[in-house]
Amino acid sequence: MELDRPPCCLDPRRRCGTRWDELRRWACSLTGKGVRLVTLRGDEQGKAPFFAQPIGFDGRAFILAADQGCDTEKLLHEVCHWLAAPRARRGRVNYGLGPGPSGVPEPEADNEELTTMLLERLLAPHFSLREQSIARPDYNVANRRNLDWDGCAERARVAYEALLDELPPAG
Repeated sequence: MELDRPPCCLDPRRRCGTRWDELRRWACSLTGKGVRLVTLRGDEQGKAPFFAQPIGFDGRAFILAADQGCDTEKLLHEVCHWLAAPRARRGRVNYGLGPGPSGVPEPEADNEELTTMLLERLLAPHFSLREQSIARPDYNVANRRNLDWDGCAERARVAYEALLDELPPAG
């Protein structure tokens, strides 16, 4: 794994207009966790914490691997996972959701993923992240029948409102 690559959001050829530096400062201050931008080599994506996606959380840092996705979106998504996870799971690899080691029942994991995605949509304007850069809220759930859309939307709204005083202005 190659460490310390620059974020795609600051690459002059790909500059997307997001507020990467503000997001990184806010994320580290809020969570007390680090951010590592890496380039994966060989079969590293199949190993912890990169089981299924080029994004992972090892309990100490949000780790974002280079791919075609937006680094601002990846980091914001991971911070939202951290916020949506119960405090007891915030230090576990990938918040204990898996893939990999997981003890979270599927309905709970699916609703936590949905809450994460809905919270990400609320926070995105504060970091100039376009909605088109965010996946559908139910794209990464095991079973859509598990979803409590209203309950997840309420949890996301409550979390968002609790953060408003710490966020940079939207826009």
